[in-house]
Amino acid sequence: MNWTYEQSKAIETRNKNILVAAAAGSGKTAVLVERIIRFILEEHIDLDKLLVVTFTNAAASQMREKILEAIYKKLEEDPENQELQRQIVLMNKASISTIHSFCLEVIRNYFYEIDISANFRIGDSAEIELLKQDAILELFEEKYEAQDEKFQKLLDCYTDYHGDEQLQEIVLKTYEFIQSSPFPEEWLEKATNSFNREGKIEEDFANTIWGKILLESYIEELKKYRLEYMIMKQNLSRHPEAYEAYKTLCQDIDTISNMIEHSTTWKNAANAAYIAEFPKWKTDKKADLSIQEQTKEKRTKVNRALKEYVKAFFTFDSKQANEDINQMYPVLKALSELIVEFTDKYARKKKEKNLIDFSDIEHMALKILVKKNENGEYEKTEVAKAYTEKFVAIAIDEYQDSNLIQEYILTTISRGNNIFMVGDVKQSIYKFRQARPELFLEKYDTYPKVEVANGSVAKIQLFKNFRSRKNILNITNLVFESIMTRALRRCRI
Repeated sequence: MNWTYEQSKAIETRNKNILVAAAAGSGKTAVLVERIIRFILEEHIDLDKLLVVTFTNAAASQMREKILEAIYKKLEEDPENQELQRQIVLMNKASISTIHSFCLEVIRNYFYEIDISANFRIGDSAEIELLKQDAILELFEEKYEAQDEKFQKLLDCYTDYHGDEQLQEIVLKTYEFIQSSPFPEEWLEKATNSFNREGKIEEDFANTIWGKILLESYIEELKKYRLEYMIMKQNLSRHPEAYEAYKTLCQDIDTISNMIEHSTTWKNAANAAYIAEFPKWKTDKKADLSIQEQTKEKRTKVNRALKEYVKAFFTFDSKQANEDINQMYPVLKALSELIVEFTDKYARKKKEKNLIDFSDIEHMALKILVKKNENGEYEKTEVAKAYTEKFVAIAIDEYQDSNLIQEYILTTISRGNNIFMVGDVKQSIYKFRQARPELFLEKYDTYPKVEVANGSVAKIQLFKNFRSRKNILNITNLVFESIMTRALRRCRI
């Protein structure tokens, strides 16, 4: 069913987290603006009680203009509406900004909560890079002088006779990568400990995060090979007299289906692959010999490729895989400790210069908003509670490009049922900035449609495109139905 936001107006959406799953051309920004007007007119929420988060400063500026334009349009219909008139004045106090701008506001208002100077500044990219280089060179120099054994092992693993630049790059890139996590050092520790397979050597490798990914990839590859046989079978079905050849292809398909069916554990998958047999090709002299020879030639190539793939894939059993991973643990443990030391040294250098970098903006804001309780669990601070009280509703544009720390911040200051998210997962293009379209997909898969939702979450699907002609949409959908798979959405670009 094609939804438009107009159609969903009659449906109750108060006291719910709403995910609007939009398609390209469905007017996501217009949907968000309309929802904000509904907040004002139907739920009587003033603009200064809303937090509207956009992806760029330009988008925030455009959002302000569009909201004002929508308010003036409503005023033309009802010139005496004092509620709408008040919103024009309140626009100057409205929190319509990027997530970073909001976080900066939190830091500037509550800087004393995290022991930083009130007159901190954001370093420019050149200055930040120089500070990082100073920090890592100083750290490495200290390690060389101390003749640190763990550091020496890292040098043996990750460097060559040209120098230690490779190890430096690994430290810097890993540091940058983990900044998208709400609690980077905790994430790093957990990720490192996952390599500790002590006492788990005999466990099935398919139960590990790596085994699951590999086995999923293996099954997907088998399905591709099965499709090749199915295409050959379909082509040969036009020649019923070539029954023996047709029957051979049916057996091939059954063989691969059996391999897929038994790929539940690493051992079962390997055993099913090793015992898989593909029957000899039989030619029916009554049938067209040329089509049979062409099919035989193609089948031989596919068979050879499949056997080579399986042979290369199962080069180790579960025990060997677990042992190999476990051997990596001490090295990765040393690497994670080195990254933490770099983090501390870099942080001290920034503090000396009274500056912060781009990732600090979100992390410092989060540090103000949450704290650990006596049970080691994170809970809202009094500052976060004040923001929760202040913002009656939170609206997020381009939700598909949110990352984990942004999600954590906005969830922390929400009331649990007052977030309105708009996005299109197919338009997520910021994986290189650690955007997590999985956040969108998780809600899309679990939130019920708004017309049947009776809890605190719901989704609205906007799949009607009004910007493109039907023939353009048809050919585009034909292409992307095949290539825009869930596996592709999950992969890191």
